[in-house]
Amino acid sequence: MVDYALDIYKSVHGTEAPPPDMVARRADVIARLGALQAAAAPVVAFLQDEAAVRALGQDKAANLAHLQAAHGIGPPQVAALYHYAKFQFECGNYGAAAEFLHHYRALGTDGGRVLAAMWGSLACEVLLQRWDAASASVARLREVIDADAFAPPALALQRRAWLAHWALFVFFNADGGRAALVDLLLSDRYAAALQLLAPHLLRYLCVAAVVTKRRRATLKEVVRLVDQEAYQYGDAATAFLRCLLSSHDFEGAQARLAECGPLLAGDFFVASLAGEFVEAARLLVFEAYCRVHARIDLGALADRLGLEAAAAEAWVVGLVRGARLDAR
Repeated sequence: MVDYALDIYKSVHGTEAPPPDMVARRADVIARLGALQAAAAPVVAFLQDEAAVRALGQDKAANLAHLQAAHGIGPPQVAALYHYAKFQFECGNYGAAAEFLHHYRALGTDGGRVLAAMWGSLACEVLLQRWDAASASVARLREVIDADAFAPPALALQRRAWLAHWALFVFFNADGGRAALVDLLLSDRYAAALQLLAPHLLRYLCVAAVVTKRRRATLKEVVRLVDQEAYQYGDAATAFLRCLLSSHDFEGAQARLAECGPLLAGDFFVASLAGEFVEAARLLVFEAYCRVHARIDLGALADRLGLEAAAAEAWVVGLVRGARLDAR
């Protein structure tokens, strides 16, 4: 890993001789790696003994006393494991970093470092695309943040905003993640963090709520939150829901829906959901239109859906057949 930067330099510049400062940095990295390996060696060797690791209990103090007596592992070695894991992360060795951080969380007694290790574990799981493990990390962090009654309110708010942003990486990839994102951002504490620090998260809340059918019941709450924050944030996705479900403005909803496709297609988190969002949004328009009209003209409905008349008729017929609606 320490030669990675030199390999990149050679491939880019086509020369075998990097500048002196790069050579000096490489020597410094090698020296740091050697020092950290030596400091963490006792605890790393212990962790390779699976039977010994499984024998540890839940009491950290008792575990440390046992490790000190039986293996010569004390707080300095456990602290060295934390620094070694951090160094592995900085070098891009995320698998090793995740493993060492997991063990540090089980052994470490420094609350600040244990929390930092939890954030590091989440970052590793995201970078490794281990979405189930990342979802578990989000849940653990949420539990720890919410349980810290002594944290200053501003710090607790900031931590929740951080977690909400990290959750975007996880919940737009994990199975069932969209519903989990809606639940997270609509919970009182995280809704407050959204309103005060990150109103731009409303876009992702709207997308997740629209494409998750079993969370449609929460759309009223989503629209209420979007209405409250309209003075400081708005985009095509939030405007679509406001027009359709708050103002009942079908023409405005149609115009905003036409803008949603390009907007979402250019968004890192929801680019893959752009088509799904537009399809689900059309279904919302259809449902809302049917609720306020006893008789529906397919031409007018096509305009509302942003489709050609023939395409709108085929879409409605498919919808009626698929949902087995009693319609004529």
